[in-house]
Amino acid sequence: MPRITIDGVECDFSPGQMILQVANDHGIAIPQYCYHPGLSIVASCRICLAEVWAPNPRNNNALEPIPKLLPTCQTPAADGNVVYTTSPKAIANQKAVMEYLLINHPLDCPVCDQSGECFLQDYSYEYGRGVSRFEEAKVKQPKKDLGPHVYLYSDRCIMCSRCVRFTREVSGTAELTIAGRGNQEQIDVFPGV
Repeated sequence: MPRITIDGVECDFSPGQMILQVANDHGIAIPQYCYHPGLSIVASCRICLAEVWAPNPRNNNALEPIPKLLPTCQTPAADGNVVYTTSPKAIANQKAVMEYLLINHPLDCPVCDQSGECFLQDYSYEYGRGVSRFEEAKVKQPKKDLGPHVYLYSDRCIMCSRCVRFTREVSGTAELTIAGRGNQEQIDVFPGV
């Protein structure tokens, strides 16, 4: 059976599994927002990026680093690879992603409906910076009534796109879409629905 090493832990895996799936199966914590086992993989949140070293067959299978951090949710596990999610490069990425996600996020944790049951809050504490370098005004997104059962707080959305992928891949209704670009991007009802 093929093996991969993640943060010093050797893990068996089935061919076709992604690094993040192997880590989840073996209880190794890698931060993740956009990944869900029942949905397609988009690798949009970028917090799961890790340093990967791979055997080089032209150099007696000596381990060599892949130059860029790779999204563990979208990178297939390969026999002999060594993955570091706690290396200085990976930690710097996690801090940068958390800082970026919180740039326009409101500071309303005490009144939020999640009541502390929130990966954003947990990951901010565990993987984020202590302070933000962002000094500009936050972009305020509108609250939207998306129907009788959904009221969307757009300013709390981190654009993981899970809801959009769910309506396309699971329910098959495809009524949600991502509209806009950059800091104006938001979830919306598809026009004409």
